[in-house]
Amino acid sequence: MAYNIEAAFYAAMNMLDKRVEFRYIPHTYMTINDKAVHFVGERGQKFSEVVIDGDETTGRFVIWYVYGEEVVGFVTVGYNNLHLYLWEAFKLLIMPPATQLRNGMIDHKAIVAKVLKCRPEIKAKRSETLKLPSIMRTEFTREREKLDDFKSALKQNM
Repeated sequence: MAYNIEAAFYAAMNMLDKRVEFRYIPHTYMTINDKAVHFVGERGQKFSEVVIDGDETTGRFVIWYVYGEEVVGFVTVGYNNLHLYLWEAFKLLIMPPATQLRNGMIDHKAIVAKVLKCRPEIKAKRSETLKLPSIMRTEFTREREKLDDFKSALKQNM
């Protein structure tokens, strides 16, 4: 479906005798077991391999869909805005080849750093946000809740 939209767009621009760049990359958002799951890429796209970046047991990881040596899509699990930076890497055509992801030479953090280098107007404000007292309190409260859950699970197992 995205191909037909793209073809129609280019046909319209050619009739107007104008060349306009068009990069549409689909994004699908889901919530599974209270985890944010973002899929970026064509749903029917063929892939020959899956590369996992991160640890599945922690609930925060990236799954790369690879066809040949090209990354054709990805899924982020447990991250809030990581998909936006990786999506931007797709748009800027700076996604690394699959060999580097497969060998662990590059991970999602390196790709985010590359996007921020290419697009200096994008600012990652996490460090400034964490300095706000209300955010610090919320983060601390979440950590305490997780610790309490862990302690209760540990007591049940003993």
